Amino acid sequence: MKKLLGIVVLGLLFGSSAYTKEINLSCELSKYIEKKGVLANEQQIPLSKVNASDLKKFTLSFDMENEKFLGSNLIGPNEYKNVLFSSLDNMIYFITKGYKADDITYYDTRLDRLTGELTRTIQPTEKFLRSQFENTGTAEIGYKQTKIYQCELVKKLF
Repeated sequence: MKKLLGIVVLGLLFGSSAYTKEINLSCELSKYIEKKGVLANEQQIPLSKVNASDLKKFTLSFDMENEKFLGSNLIGPNEYKNVLFSSLDNMIYFITKGYKADDITYYDTRLDRLTGELTRTIQPTEKFLRSQFENTGTAEIGYKQTKIYQCELVKKLF
């Protein structure tokens, strides 16, 4: 009887996860924009001149029913504090530690759920800029790198 009860409970636990609305996206770089400093203009870099590692496709997984980010091979768990699913503008925002973080860089990552466009902006943190200025007398103030990806819905492979 205990074995039968255990099987029923495990079946319910694993069976309920089969009904979640899991969405898997495959994303590919479509634009690479760089700004070298405060006074510099943003420049779009041709994809033929972009590092090969930036051109690799990556995946994102979400549980849309429970509004949870399940994982990615691009966005690490230490890059964000929270994930916000906005119904007002159909965006998914990865809320980061921001400019005041202890890391070298911080990320502004957002996914447009209507167009599938993922925008990822990378900038140096205040801590990094201060240490760079103290060590070299200059700092890359205003440096910004923006990567824009086009994401498509894919079926889960496993």
